Amino acid sequence: MARFAALVLLAMFCFIAACTKPDTGKTGKVDSGKICNIEKGTLVELKPSPEGFPLGLSVSQGFAIHMFDTPGANQGFRKFPHETGFKRYYDEFTIAGKAHLVITEESNPPRLYFDENRNGDLTDDRPPFEGEKQNLVPNNYSIQILYEDEKVVAPYRLWMFSSPMGGVRFYPTCHWQSTVPVNGNRYKIVAFDANADGDYSNDAVVIDVNGNDKADEDEKLTPGQSLSIDGQRVTLLSISPSGLTVRLEL
Repeated sequence: MARFAALVLLAMFCFIAACTKPDTGKTGKVDSGKICNIEKGTLVELKPSPEGFPLGLSVSQGFAIHMFDTPGANQGFRKFPHETGFKRYYDEFTIAGKAHLVITEESNPPRLYFDENRNGDLTDDRPPFEGEKQNLVPNNYSIQILYEDEKVVAPYRLWMFSSPMGGVRFYPTCHWQSTVPVNGNRYKIVAFDANADGDYSNDAVVIDVNGNDKADEDEKLTPGQSLSIDGQRVTLLSISPSGLTVRLEL
């Protein structure tokens, strides 16, 4: 009897471990459509995509950085990367609710140094992120953001450009997607940072119920809202700030 109870406990532990993301601090890599029934509702893991404006969704401009020739006295820079001989600019970039020190560099390709752990030391983070084109701006950069509460690091691709309003602004050029099974069919689900703040939990999630590859108004959900799919009620309970997961009541 004791052996049987031990086996039951082991099986329960394995199930929970399979449905819980490891606390690795590394970039979340998930299988599209993976679903775990834990806590309240159904947890759906999403897969990152380096494409912007999914399903025709619109986006607001986000403010990125100024390009100062010298570090600000009160910004908290403590340690700098080795000099490369290229012109550098300094500022801080607030994304996902946290301020990160950044250095942009007019190298070829251009580089963006990002203080991921926010300790003022720009030598102990990931290597600098390189622009996809030759100009410092406008350009696409793919950075990694630490979401401390979730204990994950997630990719975030953005288009940075100079603005006549001043400074450098950006659009997100990425999103998260998966599919949700309902009555034997699978429906595309998309999370997009439409307000350009790096936090997906305050944006709508879209389930493409009619399959037209467009975000119709009645397909957009914020937490607590519901829609009907093939006669079944689907409610969005929550979305993680990183965009890695959504929780649905099916």
